[in-house]
Amino acid sequence: VTPIVVNGVMYLPAAGKVLALEAHTGKLLWSYDVPADTSAPARGVSYWPGDGNNPPRIIFTNGGDVMSAPAAGPAKAGSGPKNKLFALNAKTGKLDPGFGREGIVDLEVGHSGTPTIFKNLVILGASVPENPVGPPGNARAFDARTGKKLWEFHTVPQPGEFGHETWLNDGWKNRSGVNTWGFHMTADEERGILYIPVGGAAANFWGGDRPGIGLFGNSLVAVDANTGKYKWHFQTVHHDIWDTDLPAAPNLIEIKKDGKTIQIGRAHV
Repeated sequence: VTPIVVNGVMYLPAAGKVLALEAHTGKLLWSYDVPADTSAPARGVSYWPGDGNNPPRIIFTNGGDVMSAPAAGPAKAGSGPKNKLFALNAKTGKLDPGFGREGIVDLEVGHSGTPTIFKNLVILGASVPENPVGPPGNARAFDARTGKKLWEFHTVPQPGEFGHETWLNDGWKNRSGVNTWGFHMTADEERGILYIPVGGAAANFWGGDRPGIGLFGNSLVAVDANTGKYKWHFQTVHHDIWDTDLPAAPNLIEIKKDGKTIQIGRAHV
């Protein structure tokens, strides 16, 4: 778990709870008990600063990590702990009723990483089993104010979408894996671009049922952060059979050389 600190307050999950601590003393400010029918956040929580109508919120998923699901038979979305997206009032630690249904949004597919906050969007990856057939690993964005789902990016392109032709012999159908299971994504606030690191297709070590290079597996994908519309991708491995996922979000950096600023990792598109 990686804690976050905002305005002198540390927020983190611990032992089935989400805690707010006075960062310089460790004094407990509030505690929220995650419901018994779910699980605690697996890696951390995120902070949304609020707006004129909504208070600042601590936003997190309940984990939803089903990557250890049994290998026998296709896994079903929603099996195991119920997958949910929570929003707490950052000042009180209470569920904020303005978000979703009384502070909670039900998720068909969970995410064990931390939500990526971009302006008024909450963006999630997907934690799915590593069985070939199962729930999709799509990236999704929700309204940070209401909890409404705003867009979904198909990490396995569907018929008519760019990249669909890279899945031969109908290998795209009900394909699982191809997901952002890691900690978070990277957003370029200036350009409005979201960078999605995508893992390989399931099953991890055999690809006989999915000939072709299999986009967007093992790819860094850039999309319009506001709409989820595809911009470009870079695939590190074609037709992966060694589980060489891209779990880590990329860095955006600037280098100053000879009086000029060179931007690394940013798309000029």
